[in-house]
Parts: sequence; structure tokens; C-alpha cells
Amino acid sequence: MVLSQNISISLSIIALVALVGAGVGVGSGVGMMTMAAAEQAKKEQEGGAAAHSVREPILLSRGFAASLLN
Repeated sequence: MVLSQNISISLSIIALVALVGAGVGVGSGVGMMTMAAAEQAKKEQEGGAAAHSVREPILLSRGFAASLLN
């Protein structure tokens, strides 16, 4: 009797932890989507489209490590 009660309590704790973990995952996803929507709205409010430069930049190959600084 005691053994089955201990197993039942252990499984209940595992199920509760799984539910909390799922809740945290869903909450994180909702938070990320909300932040993305807020950033998009902020970008739309800041201004119109910027004109692209006609002049193309000259790219010099300086190796892999130096290219990270650009």
C-alpha cells in the first residue's frame, strides 16, 4: 500500500512539473510573438522606406576574421 502511494505521489509530481514546463514554454512563445509584433509596429511608425544608395560599396577581401568587423 505504501509503495503504490509513493509511486502515485512521484508520478503526480512528475506530471505537475511537466505541466509547469509546458506553461513556461507557451508563455515564452507568446511573449516572443508579442515582442515581435511590438517591434514591427515600432518600425512602421518610425518612418517610411529609406532610399537605397545607387553607389555600390567596394568590398575588399581581407580574410575571415577581418570581415567580421564590418
